[in-house]
Amino acid sequence: MNGSVDVSKIYDLSPFLDFLFDWVDQYRLPDRKWCFSVKTEDLKPSLYGLCDMVFNLRIPNMLEEYLSKSSGENLAQWISNIQSYQSSKSGWFKEGLINYGMHFKEHSTAFSVAALKLLGAKPLYDFKISKKLNSKQKVFKWLRRGPEWGLLYWPGSHRGGGVAAIYATLGEEYYPHEKFFEWYFEWLDNKADPEVGFWRLGWIHKLKKNRLTKQELGGAVHYYWIYEFMDHPIPYPERVIDSTLALQNEWGTWDTHYSYCIDLDAIFCLTRCMNQANGYRKEDIIETIVKYLEYVVDNMNNKQYFYENYADAHRLTGFMCAIAEIKKYFPELLNMEKSWTQTLDITPWI
Repeated sequence: MNGSVDVSKIYDLSPFLDFLFDWVDQYRLPDRKWCFSVKTEDLKPSLYGLCDMVFNLRIPNMLEEYLSKSSGENLAQWISNIQSYQSSKSGWFKEGLINYGMHFKEHSTAFSVAALKLLGAKPLYDFKISKKLNSKQKVFKWLRRGPEWGLLYWPGSHRGGGVAAIYATLGEEYYPHEKFFEWYFEWLDNKADPEVGFWRLGWIHKLKKNRLTKQELGGAVHYYWIYEFMDHPIPYPERVIDSTLALQNEWGTWDTHYSYCIDLDAIFCLTRCMNQANGYRKEDIIETIVKYLEYVVDNMNNKQYFYENYADAHRLTGFMCAIAEIKKYFPELLNMEKSWTQTLDITPWI
């Protein structure tokens, strides 16, 4: 790293928080109690809208305040609205034939279970897939064939990570087998790539042996959330740090000019692996995070920019969690009146 950033600067998101409630209100359906859309255009009930707003308000610890401003309504209705999307037959939570953003049912289910956990609730029905994961052979086969490890590695990891997140969130009584996570980590540990840290198991990696993109980063982190939550060491943490630092772009993000989930993914990789690897490249990591904050904080404090670029509730969720992760490991970089909650320490999905 070149040391060109000012690591002594303190960043403040107060202006952004001042208009957060008004932004959330854009997504509320006026004729339905505690019902949210996921987009500001074409308002309609959405499982993702319901769950995103739990995270977007819970992470900055503003949920109770928001609830208090809605007289005559209660949290039970919000919980019931989320639970209504669960299939009594399969246990999956889905919006219909096609989820928002083409997300797999494993993603929408893990997201719903996580949101319910944050609201102090649980799903109503058991998960049929558990019967297919009750032996070591079945778990290995599922990990090998279920998630996508190739070109669509990032979204494909929603399957392998999402199912595990459901069980991790709900606890041992929901495990398919008492040794489920022992088998899960055994397979993943043995398949991690020692050169880059991430998994590179798909056909695309056979064609391009040195491939290292946001797909590998975004795909790996859905498993790292489970690793951290279950207190299992992430394989090759130093290489994960090296790879993640190398993928940051000129803006300081890891993809677009607006911040979303991939930035959380990168920052999580850096902070958790740094912690595991006894401070490996800590100064470089701080510079990298400051570069990110230097770019995104001014944008998020600009109301016009915020409203124009976050007309999608799910886009904000990743940013909020990224800030919570920075606050957890480098609190000196942020000036906040309220503490923020890193929900990934409560439930390993977002």
